[in-house]
Amino acid sequence: MKKYFALLLIVLLMLGGCFKKTETPTEDKPASGTKEVDYDFKYDGKVYKLGEPFNKEDYGEPLEYSEVASCAFEGLDKTYKYEHFELTTYPVNGVDTLYAIYFLDDEVETNEGLKISDTFEDMINTYGNDFSQEVNLYTYEQGKKNINILVPNDFVTSIEYRYSLQ
Repeated sequence: MKKYFALLLIVLLMLGGCFKKTETPTEDKPASGTKEVDYDFKYDGKVYKLGEPFNKEDYGEPLEYSEVASCAFEGLDKTYKYEHFELTTYPVNGVDTLYAIYFLDDEVETNEGLKISDTFEDMINTYGNDFSQEVNLYTYEQGKKNINILVPNDFVTSIEYRYSLQ
């Protein structure tokens, strides 16, 4: 059930990108009142930068790979599944650009130490109170970079870094 809910969340968030087409990235700055955090994901000595070109050769062979025609851009949206997270890219002028990083389990954490299975209080202590909320989905924004955290029943069940196309 947890995986079904997480998959539904991914699909809904991806559909949001199908309605708007935007320009190239702009400078990212934290919103006022937001704790200073690093919205580029670091894992196993590698840095994954949202909104930047993605070259799969730099990050190793994924366990799974899928692609679908992009509904917002010309080309393919591509998903690379690694052991503990998935990466999604979208095409910008023919170059795959990192769009989303989705955590698959509690074996990986954000740069600030939050992971799936942590509590709502852990989230607040880590990122503060400057978030937008839709039901149990909390979004922290820094320019065009977001961290989306799903917290039903006081426990984090989903974490996703996402680049805003708006």
